[in-house]
Amino acid sequence: MKSIGDGDSKIEHILAVDVGTQSVRACIVNRNLDIIDNAKVSYFPIVKSKTMVEIEAETLWDAFVQACSRLKDVRKIEGISFSTLCPSLLPMDADGNALFPIILHMDRRSYRQARWALKQVGEEKFLNIAGNLPFPGGISLTSLLWIRDHNPDIYHRNDVVFGHAVSFFMKRLTGKFTIDPSNASFTGLYDTVGYGDWHEELLSEMGVARDKLPTVVLSETVVGEIDETVSRLTGLPKGIPVVIGANDTTCATVGIGVTEPGMLMNTSGTTEILVLCLDRPVVDKDHLLRTHAYQNRWLAMRMVGAGGGSLEWFRRTFCRDLSHQKFYEEYLSDILSSDKVPEAGFRPFLTGDRHRIRQKTGAFTKLTLNTTREDLLLAMAHGIVSFQAEILKEWKKHTSISKKIFHVGGGASEAYTRFKQRHLEEYELIPSGETAVKGSAILGFNAISKASPK
Repeated sequence: MKSIGDGDSKIEHILAVDVGTQSVRACIVNRNLDIIDNAKVSYFPIVKSKTMVEIEAETLWDAFVQACSRLKDVRKIEGISFSTLCPSLLPMDADGNALFPIILHMDRRSYRQARWALKQVGEEKFLNIAGNLPFPGGISLTSLLWIRDHNPDIYHRNDVVFGHAVSFFMKRLTGKFTIDPSNASFTGLYDTVGYGDWHEELLSEMGVARDKLPTVVLSETVVGEIDETVSRLTGLPKGIPVVIGANDTTCATVGIGVTEPGMLMNTSGTTEILVLCLDRPVVDKDHLLRTHAYQNRWLAMRMVGAGGGSLEWFRRTFCRDLSHQKFYEEYLSDILSSDKVPEAGFRPFLTGDRHRIRQKTGAFTKLTLNTTREDLLLAMAHGIVSFQAEILKEWKKHTSISKKIFHVGGGASEAYTRFKQRHLEEYELIPSGETAVKGSAILGFNAISKASPK
């Protein structure tokens, strides 16, 4: 599944775009999957309160435009494909203009709406259709319902469309409102178990009109072409095909080749995610389920909402005397290299728990007058890995899993991989770098190859 199809396509270079929680990265990738040029533009989500985390859609768009402008030779680009953050609920008008900020996966404001949705539909039906329960922030239905309750002027507009960040980019680039199955899986309105479409019964029970949602298309789909206006703005060649791609975690599995049942991947970034590939949809209230980028494959996921986010919080709060570079390249590496078992403990829920409606909070435990900041940082890392060890034990009870774990993402440093390896002795952790961009490129090349005239 990982190979790039040839078809009749002569395309040699594609622009793979990774739209993340804290940055947009644009990479020119050749058919050997080598990155020959790249540009990254960073930004920060807006934390409005302890439960509200947003970002402006135009912030993402401006970062994309800036990243494209920094590429040296855009003339080589013959297509563009996306990897996108998810869930990332955004209401838009008929022209694709944002009507509200993007409500991010770290957002927990919609607790009451989650409780209402669960009561209306029931736990069993949600799991057996959507594959997930309506967790605040984790499943964007609850954010949509929050807008219904708190911004009815937006919700009841005749032209409103509720999509994810990918839908915003597809509309801006091609003029079409679309969403891929891996993103749709985390809406709570899509038939994830059946790898299908928006589910009419769920739409009816939630009171959501189908025309308020984008069209679902497969990940290897050419949605449209770059028009002259976008070409002038970004510098991208006019008329190149735009491929929808998949959400960032799904793209990462494609990039590293986690496409067969039982294979495992651990993404370390703003969020820590443990992923298990399946050839049948296994539903459980203790994990999230989404479709893979390939049909007849699903991904079970458990996550720590603030993995790398916890480390960044620690740096800003306790290590103001250290620069960003010194903290991550020296201080954190030294702490992770320690064989010491921390006396302090850490519950890794600084942004709540995306697997529960009633939200948890993070906490340090077993502190004494002798506890140092080094002890706290080690406890934080240990708490995250211990949580993942428990997940693996649970998955082993239900299905056969690999002994290899591909460790990917911007936070998958050599020191962190070694640290995890010491605490997950039963498994072999394979450091694999950032693979979402590579996965996006693979999906892009394959989509354009399939779409080429025979």
